[in-house]
Amino acid sequence: MAAFLYVRKHSDKWTIMSFAAAVLFGFATVAQVALAAAPAEPDGKSPSSTPAPSIAPTTSSPTPQDLRYQLSSSPGDPHTVNVTATASGEPEPGLTYWFILEVNWGDGNIDYYPRRKMTGRSTSFDLTIPANAETTYLRNGRAYGLDSAQNSQAEDLLKRQGARGVNDYFDEATGQPVSDAVTLPY
Repeated sequence: MAAFLYVRKHSDKWTIMSFAAAVLFGFATVAQVALAAAPAEPDGKSPSSTPAPSIAPTTSSPTPQDLRYQLSSSPGDPHTVNVTATASGEPEPGLTYWFILEVNWGDGNIDYYPRRKMTGRSTSFDLTIPANAETTYLRNGRAYGLDSAQNSQAEDLLKRQGARGVNDYFDEATGQPVSDAVTLPY
């Protein structure tokens, strides 16, 4: 009978303890289910029952390269050279392309003569120097991209070229080179 009284006297404690155990068991069950459904850790140490989804790398569409010219030259007569300009890439907005003749006078002075506006396409053309031009000086050619102010200057300089040849060249390289230099075999 003492046992019965002990149980009855303390039955409220057993009810509270049973309720507390049930709540803890419920939380533990919910936590276990949640952890099982969670994806594996990125460190790869936690195993996962389902494989992680595969994500394809995103690829952006290729961007066109800026316009470049591959130049080559071949001799014509003593004062004419044939130039072939092979274009690749896309013209840059705001630039006008020119073929510029570079004359190295051998004393550290180089003059830059704008000789032909380029279209952004592959082309071949003859490049002639005046009949009285001295052919012993090294001449190279290069394509340049010029902004609008430089383009206006180049157009003006081209108009001045001729027999008088006064102020008809740039004193220094102008614009941005869009080709390597090619030797012009005069």
